[in-house]
Amino acid sequence: MRKLNNFCPNPFQCIEIHKTGAVYTCCPNWNKFYEIGNIFEHTFDEVWNSPAAVEFRTRIMNNDYSLCDGQTCFYLQNKMFYTDFETNYKPVMEEYPLIIKFAYDFECNIACKICRDKMYVSPEDKLNLLNSKIDSFFLPLLKSAKILIINAAGDPFGSRHSRLIIQKAAETYPSLQFDFHTNGINCNKQTLENLNITADRINQIKISIHAATAKTYSKIINSPESLKLFDRILDNLAFLKEFRKIHPFPLFLNFVVTSENYKEIPAFIDMAEKYNADPHFWEFRQENCAYPMEENLYVCNDNHPLHNELIKIMQNEKIKRYKENFSPILQKLIP
Repeated sequence: MRKLNNFCPNPFQCIEIHKTGAVYTCCPNWNKFYEIGNIFEHTFDEVWNSPAAVEFRTRIMNNDYSLCDGQTCFYLQNKMFYTDFETNYKPVMEEYPLIIKFAYDFECNIACKICRDKMYVSPEDKLNLLNSKIDSFFLPLLKSAKILIINAAGDPFGSRHSRLIIQKAAETYPSLQFDFHTNGINCNKQTLENLNITADRINQIKISIHAATAKTYSKIINSPESLKLFDRILDNLAFLKEFRKIHPFPLFLNFVVTSENYKEIPAFIDMAEKYNADPHFWEFRQENCAYPMEENLYVCNDNHPLHNELIKIMQNEKIKRYKENFSPILQKLIP
């Protein structure tokens, strides 16, 4: 049962590891890219209780959120602080983190305008290096973890390294729960069975689609197979709808708003409801991209020629019902 807190628990129980080795206590966009250390430069013990980490925790315990971005942090904006775990809140944490997010593996099976302009496959030397660290470094980090979140940088089912670490983590820690951040293309029965992931091992699944129709999806995904891929995702959503009846877990459908898809926000809500999923909406942000942002996509900008059209869309009654599912910046556009 969730216990409400009067302050954010993330610095005391969470870490995110990104591709440069940088470690954060939550989404970097939400804490102004406040880095507590780097796993390539220090041991994890040094990073977890680094001076930067202790400073961050001390401020949060004093209700000081000056190191956070209240304009982008979903939880800070909505005052949704909670934890599912018993946590001893101290500036210096003796326990290892309970929630670990691996966001360092950039390999993915598609190229999506939201984050990259071409598909990325890890070079063999990098793949071998990452795989060689699984037993000696990455798995030991999970010794106290309740949840492993994987993968916000690439795709957990499209990456060779991520698939391997999922298999090993599931075998090594039988009680470990998984959060999968995926594009949905390979999130199906066969993949989960191959990884020995049963419904009761899943804490939640987040699928980034960014479209409600195959036509719009083809504008977002740089692939000649985009229409077939969209149909495959719909098949996978139908599978997940039934799969979740075995052991219910949250399913989120993510939608990053751009000039090419904003008209489909209401239809995306309909699609999420069809599959018993929870729709979430975010603005397009340059820092999430691995290539220079296409300025024409940033429809959330007040100066964008289609911005007023976006505001009209945001007046839809369906959108008003889901207001809390929109990022703080998008919430401001909802009457």
